[in-house]
Amino acid sequence: MDARCADAVFYNGKVLTFSTEKKAVRAIAVADGKIISIGTDAEIRRSAPRGCEKVDLGGKLVVPGFIDCHTHFLQMGMDSLSVDLSATRSLDQAMGLMKAAALKAQKGEWVIAANWSESRWDGGRFVSRADLDRCCPDHPAVAHRICGHLSTVNSKAIKSIGIDRTTPGAETDSSGNLTGIMKETGVSVVRSATAPTPGRMSKGLQLAIRKAHSLGVTSVQDNGSVDDFPFLQRAERDGKLGVRVWFNTPCSELQSLLRLGVSTGLGSEWLKLGGVKIFCDGALGARSAALSEPFADDPGNSGMFVHPVEDLNEMTGKADEAGIQLAIHAIGDEGIEVAISSIERSLDVSRRNDHRHRIEHLELPRPDHIKRMKRLNMIASMQPNFVGEWSGIDGMYVERLGQERANRNNPFKEILRAKVRLVFGSDCMPFSPIYGIRSAVNASYSSQRLTVEEAFLSYTRDAAYASFEENWKGTISTGKVADFIVLSDDPFKDRDALTSLFVLKTVVGGEVVFDSSARSGR
Repeated sequence: MDARCADAVFYNGKVLTFSTEKKAVRAIAVADGKIISIGTDAEIRRSAPRGCEKVDLGGKLVVPGFIDCHTHFLQMGMDSLSVDLSATRSLDQAMGLMKAAALKAQKGEWVIAANWSESRWDGGRFVSRADLDRCCPDHPAVAHRICGHLSTVNSKAIKSIGIDRTTPGAETDSSGNLTGIMKETGVSVVRSATAPTPGRMSKGLQLAIRKAHSLGVTSVQDNGSVDDFPFLQRAERDGKLGVRVWFNTPCSELQSLLRLGVSTGLGSEWLKLGGVKIFCDGALGARSAALSEPFADDPGNSGMFVHPVEDLNEMTGKADEAGIQLAIHAIGDEGIEVAISSIERSLDVSRRNDHRHRIEHLELPRPDHIKRMKRLNMIASMQPNFVGEWSGIDGMYVERLGQERANRNNPFKEILRAKVRLVFGSDCMPFSPIYGIRSAVNASYSSQRLTVEEAFLSYTRDAAYASFEENWKGTISTGKVADFIVLSDDPFKDRDALTSLFVLKTVVGGEVVFDSSARSGR
């Protein structure tokens, strides 16, 4: 098929395809949401039919749409409807925002806040039960830490939910009293108790989609709750999904998937069942990642495992045997060891090769871990924005790990040198591929630092591979979906352009869904 069948052509661009078909072209022809031809302006425009939509790209750089390989997409939209603590620079400022929200809330209404990070506060510490009691004395209240692995509730919330010392993830002090801090499974207890209404979910989803489009994200690989999938299905049926979603199912639903005989990849080009998400350990920020040596700022604590090792092995074995992709969250070196060993054990039985099992985050791998991942044909699903947020001599990584371990944290370059497939996601901390790319290119340590091309490929071409979708997206190629973005500058020509780089246009399925000039009125 050529441009004579096009319903839209995009011309006068500098198009980097990231494919072997043609590495750089000037124009793209689109029909029925697919790319039908790429080539020169003369080739594409001359062949385009009369009445076809023609979009001038203004000589700007065009690349495939970003694929965020690790999100909590719907939750991000919901959090945007809560009290946003991401920009706060002190505990007092954060509590002030929650107090203001409490004053506006109706009697008995929950006050929900999200995205606090004590590492951004001078002398920062975790939010406590007492903090929330002071600012929200008449309302149940919760403040979710940015990592999603720790939340703090106040006394009214504890009473409302029925939390006690036996509640999973509920922290107690040396006297056995509840501190209000909920870790790992405890966070899920609070999330379930404050589940949003369908109307609020719809609003949150549309906010998340608009944010994705403005940042050039055309696909997400999502890690949501079990209730998110039917909601996303309804949004797809109503034509309101807006981004392509690869949905990783919580491991709590593994038995249901096995009974149904469902394997990875079921669905449409807009919404597919992905892998099964399993938590091996916690997070560095919450001091719950499983480490072989204790945290530098908490010497009596080496983190935790979310599941007993035997339960993890049982889940990985059943999922692998059923043809279900594994997406195992493992951050600390001890957690990574257990996760790789579990997958290794499963593959010794099944002998599968194109499984595309993934380690999510992989923040503290040892050199032998990386070698084993290559041998096992595993994928490293990592978050370069974590480096931008918490690396460097004054960052949270040094506080939690000490300088020596912080130096070998998130070794993107070493992973690529070992020829392990590296894919990038944001974990919504923050949700911005350009920020992640900039963080990887300008990383503090040589073991992390990537070229501009390597960073872009991890957010596009290789990201599609991580979801078995490389044959129909991830590059600008004939026959693939017409998902691409127009950028304000060319960081391939000048990497300093990353400093102020932003998205001018986002195209999904051949339709311009975001145009910065239209938004600004230019």
